Amino acid sequence: MPALPTPERIPEDRRTRRRLEWQDTRRPAWVMWLSVACVILMGVALVALSNSERMSRPTAVNGDSLGPESGESLPAYAVRASETLTDGEAGPADSVRWALVTPEEPLDVAGLTTLFRPFAGVADLRVSTLLVGGVQWPVPEPAVGHRREDVFIAVRDRAAASAGVGVEDPSLRVTGVLVHARVPVLQDLAAARGVLAVEALPADAVFGRFGVRPAHTDGDTGRNGGTVGTDGAERAGGTGGAA
Repeated sequence: MPALPTPERIPEDRRTRRRLEWQDTRRPAWVMWLSVACVILMGVALVALSNSERMSRPTAVNGDSLGPESGESLPAYAVRASETLTDGEAGPADSVRWALVTPEEPLDVAGLTTLFRPFAGVADLRVSTLLVGGVQWPVPEPAVGHRREDVFIAVRDRAAASAGVGVEDPSLRVTGVLVHARVPVLQDLAAARGVLAVEALPADAVFGRFGVRPAHTDGDTGRNGGTVGTDGAERAGGTGGAA
């Protein structure tokens, strides 16, 4: 039987193998360009944020403010505040406004409850903040099964704990209430017994962009004549902390 011929060995083409392996592993060109574009966009966004005034500077007050002006007497303030409820240029007569309710005398929980009890069923009224001793305390809406008085008590207790005083301490009495309501409701509040003034901002005022100067019944504006922001910090000078 004749011997079988030995198979011919074909030399390996390494160059061709490398080219085929590279083609198998490379990504489509559009993937690379998409990655480059994403990196560029991220860089542009970071630069824009770092130069943004909103990121690098504190929120500026837009010029609106509530409360007596420097040197303004409480009677004069009451007159000026009443005019804000009838100023047609500030917004429609039924528009929703931010307003500061100033009582004739600082109110305890019982006094606050009495003041707002007639408005318990008014859906358009939102009691937002209590001014206590020159500090603003946010007020949540009552949960189901709770009364507004319960909320007032909870805020008073927090203020007492923060100040290190008893819950009956006179320093915890409220000198102003920040509310959000329609003008007719604000007018009813202004006519309520025990209310010195209700001052409303224009309809386009934005929460966090206006100052609040709590009016004390002794004629002072804040403990040091300054303003109080919603962060609870009192600012000297009376030029307006953001609310």
